[in-house]
Amino acid sequence: MSILEFEKSYCKVLEKQPEQLDTLYRELTSHGKISLSDLEITKPILLRMKAYYEVQDKIKEFLNKRYSPPASDFFVEAVSFYLKAVLDTHNTGLEVHSERQIKQKRGAIRPDISIWEGEDVFAIIECKTQLGWNRRFDKNQKKYKWEIDFTEREGKLRREFPKAQAFLLVLTEENWDGFQDDDPRVRKQFFALLHKTFWPTQVTEENIEGAIKTPIEGLFKKILILADKEENIRR
Repeated sequence: MSILEFEKSYCKVLEKQPEQLDTLYRELTSHGKISLSDLEITKPILLRMKAYYEVQDKIKEFLNKRYSPPASDFFVEAVSFYLKAVLDTHNTGLEVHSERQIKQKRGAIRPDISIWEGEDVFAIIECKTQLGWNRRFDKNQKKYKWEIDFTEREGKLRREFPKAQAFLLVLTEENWDGFQDDDPRVRKQFFALLHKTFWPTQVTEENIEGAIKTPIEGLFKKILILADKEENIRR
């Protein structure tokens, strides 16, 4: 077999990914409303992220790469995939977008995930794999840098869409101080999927429930509740 034929075989593997994603989506959405009463969304997202990190680590080792590609983009894709499935099966009429500028003007924010109702932003979700890169504490504002940045983005959102909600979703609390349990925004606006003792590659099917701190189901439920309230107002 020629080098080109070997390459074609590898390309076929890559080309199957969108098809497999579409097949998974059709299966997910073919049984009515997706339940948010258990961990049926959090677990798959964590296992998908675990697989991503492990694959990238192997490629990195094989090619002697110093750095792996940012996992944040893949995290956004995984969350968007399941959020879209939930909103579609619950017939909310809302659309999920990624990296879409909220207004076509200079300085407008481009959230990781935005949820739209027609031409209006309903909510945004900023997704981070971890916040260790932005954990500096600002003594003047008495806040961490990540919190200052999030507040600024939330302010920009509200100036354009006063009713829109902003959420912060972090994959793991490992490598930074984590959200404080007494912070009233935790489980309401701030969500961290994994405890600080867990990096995604350490998650297994056996320990996954103990590794989870704030399930993503709580975030999706809040969005559904807000969507239901908005629908009742329009009625």
